[in-house]
Amino acid sequence: MIAVKAAVAVERDAQSVWDYVSRIDQWWLVSNPKDHIELTFVDGASVEEGTEFVLRERIAGVRGEAHAVISEAEPPHRLVWKSLRARFSYLGIGVDLDEGGTFEIVETDAGCILSHYVWGRLGAGRWPRLMEWFFKTVLRGERKDYEHTQRELLFIKHALESR
Repeated sequence: MIAVKAAVAVERDAQSVWDYVSRIDQWWLVSNPKDHIELTFVDGASVEEGTEFVLRERIAGVRGEAHAVISEAEPPHRLVWKSLRARFSYLGIGVDLDEGGTFEIVETDAGCILSHYVWGRLGAGRWPRLMEWFFKTVLRGERKDYEHTQRELLFIKHALESR
């Protein structure tokens, strides 16, 4: 399994952070323009339980596409998404996986902590295990996935605190 968690302190209240994070269509592409390719909502653009979306991105140079759904939305503290199907490809070699993430917003005396835990689980068998090893070891994918996720959170932090 591939899993990373990034977090930032944000000097804003939880509701303000939630309001920004839940408008993913307004910040996701610009938060990481080198790696984020496309975000499309299947049914409108509201972020609530059951909302489906398609995202295309690169992580550690590996291009991926996920058709995903918001599986939990607990304003202003928790937003969970999970892939319905996802495929990542590197040099024309593709692998299917399950992936997802959890945004959490925890209030503090100085504002809140915003975190995003992201994970990917490849299937059983030799090929998926080899692909996971390659991603983690050769491409240093978990480290790059952490940096990718941290870049998104820092974008949100700066956007909120500069208002």
